[in-house]
Amino acid sequence: MQTTTSHKLFEEFITNSEGLKCYMAGLPGYPRNFSRDTILSGIIAADQQLLESQVMMSCTHQGQQDNPITGEEPGKIHHEYPGVVVNAPYVSTYDACDTTALYLIGLEVLWSLKKVESIKFLNHYKHSIEKSVGYIQRHIKGDIFWEFPPPGVKHFSLFTTYWKDSIVADPNRGLEPIYPVAYGLVQFQVARGLLAAANMLKRDSLKIQADQLFKKAINEFMTEQCFCIMQDKRGRLEQVSSDELHALAYIPREYTSLIPKDAIYHRTQELISTVGIACTPRAVSIKLADQYHGYVVWMFEQALIHYGCQKFGFNEIAKVTQRCVPYIGDGQELVSIEPAIKPLGNDRQLWSVAAKIYFSNLHSLRRVDWL
Repeated sequence: MQTTTSHKLFEEFITNSEGLKCYMAGLPGYPRNFSRDTILSGIIAADQQLLESQVMMSCTHQGQQDNPITGEEPGKIHHEYPGVVVNAPYVSTYDACDTTALYLIGLEVLWSLKKVESIKFLNHYKHSIEKSVGYIQRHIKGDIFWEFPPPGVKHFSLFTTYWKDSIVADPNRGLEPIYPVAYGLVQFQVARGLLAAANMLKRDSLKIQADQLFKKAINEFMTEQCFCIMQDKRGRLEQVSSDELHALAYIPREYTSLIPKDAIYHRTQELISTVGIACTPRAVSIKLADQYHGYVVWMFEQALIHYGCQKFGFNEIAKVTQRCVPYIGDGQELVSIEPAIKPLGNDRQLWSVAAKIYFSNLHSLRRVDWL
């Protein structure tokens, strides 16, 4: 794999925090550092500089203790730095259950880029990798990753703590889950994160655990009958969602025979639009109090869906994701679909710029094919 330096399209997102160069998520609305956004941007664009700066930033702020206000836990990777108050008195700093797994995946691609320096690299990050694995394993029960706040509280500042961090996609469940909760997409990200740790540490026990998690995730969340978005104390939310196609990006090809391809193809027809793959079916979205992850198309997700669909032979759906390209512009965050196609959110979003690079077929995840 060739190394890259950060593309000039990313330059306007550079900022400094405590002497570290890092990247902001989106302008003008999100002039702060988000681990998830930058790591995924680096993965999508196969950009070494983005990944290197972010893993350093994430490692520096890796959780050390339980903090019921910020959501901090030992080994947990931050969501947003500095955090903000969304629902007082809680602060959003560590309000993400997927960032730690994504951090491990981001470290793995850097490790593969730095073959000459691999021993030095692993020596530098080994303790952080171990802490990340410890955080993940403390949340696993029955081969499922369960999200819950630190001891002493029942809530986070954000209503949901994976990438669709607005509200639960069900008008009958309220805005947030009743913890503990397991998110379908996160199951696959966590399995891939543990596999990344296993590869870097050369640890067979982690590879075995990752294999168990992949099989459990497919059997429990991606079945012939349905896709399960989440499971909490209310039960399972079984619903068509872009999360299912997104999850394909993290699944190794060796699990192809376990994936219910015909069922996935038929249920995701509800998400096909003139702009790409929508987050949530229209019939559900119109009943939601918050449309941020409703019947809308997110540019970065189209890149990951395209990658996963090409990996497993969903070529028609992969072509649908390319419909977003004329709407990305300078990095448009997302667009609405009905009643009209309309730009929403930030007009310059870091991971949307990464998607632009991906669909331009430049040196990117699309070319290096490493996941």
